[in-house]
Amino acid sequence: MAGREGAGREPRLDRRSWLVAAGLGLGAATARADDPPLTPDEAKARDEALARAKEAGLPRLKLHASPRFFALSDASEAFTRQALTICEDLLTDYLAYFPPRKFAVRPPSRRMALVVLATPKEQVRFLGDDEPDDADPVFDPDANRLVFFDLRAGGGGYRANRERGNTVTLCHEAALLIFDNTGLLHPDADVPLAIKEGLADFLENRPPVGRWEAGKPNAAKIVRLYRNKDAPWIPVERLLADEKPFDDPERFRDAEAESWVLIDLLVRSPQRLAGFQRYLAAVNAQEPGSRLDLARKHLCDLAALDEEARAMAGKWRDFFEKAPEFEKLRR
Repeated sequence: MAGREGAGREPRLDRRSWLVAAGLGLGAATARADDPPLTPDEAKARDEALARAKEAGLPRLKLHASPRFFALSDASEAFTRQALTICEDLLTDYLAYFPPRKFAVRPPSRRMALVVLATPKEQVRFLGDDEPDDADPVFDPDANRLVFFDLRAGGGGYRANRERGNTVTLCHEAALLIFDNTGLLHPDADVPLAIKEGLADFLENRPPVGRWEAGKPNAAKIVRLYRNKDAPWIPVERLLADEKPFDDPERFRDAEAESWVLIDLLVRSPQRLAGFQRYLAAVNAQEPGSRLDLARKHLCDLAALDEEARAMAGKWRDFFEKAPEFEKLRR
């Protein structure tokens, strides 16, 4: 994600909305006069984000919009517009992939909200975090918005390749925003982190420009599987039971890679797809039972599923060893 000009559009603030914002002391969100207005629900989301920005002592945020997203931003216009364009392409490819495979997915009912900031310090202030060095772009499910900063300005985990990190991280967190706003995952459901993260990993690996079919191999996860092939395997049952594998600083990257393998298997396997869809429906409906009760009921024998996931991880390691596109990484 390089900060090139995108195709996003900025919404117009009508007189009433401007006066309301001014009366609430929310600060000015500037926009071009010829752009479409926000709907009442979108304006409410905008005002809530502006109120939080004021509390955090952030400068004025500029309002931008595309057909299905809007952003409040103090980052460069080129960067913000490209972020909106990437989100639009991601959503288009998501809707082209999941509904034809009979996932219970609908288009979003309104524009989804992004807060795009110039630096990690601003993100820390906006989110009220205590550790600037641990700043990460994040989907905030309680506020139903994505808070994202330009990784080129810093941030602990992205020093090696911030340019690529911008695209992958934006797509990962935007995917979580999309899931909660299109019905794939219910915001109030007890969805295992392995399912959330695996689904987002299924969509994150895409270029910074243009359309890209969902579900292409995730190179970063394949590399992790290969380089940590001697690490103990985390059983599927443990991934689905709780978040402990993701809380382990030594193993959370392995948990993420295995979660991608699991979702890739459940979505791509004709024998597994229908059961996975029933499982998601049960979780979203908050069907009675523990996490593992629902998994065993709808995904069936978890030991057998674990064996399939292990075998699939082995196939991805073999792919890494032989595929010419990974030659440089093998050296």
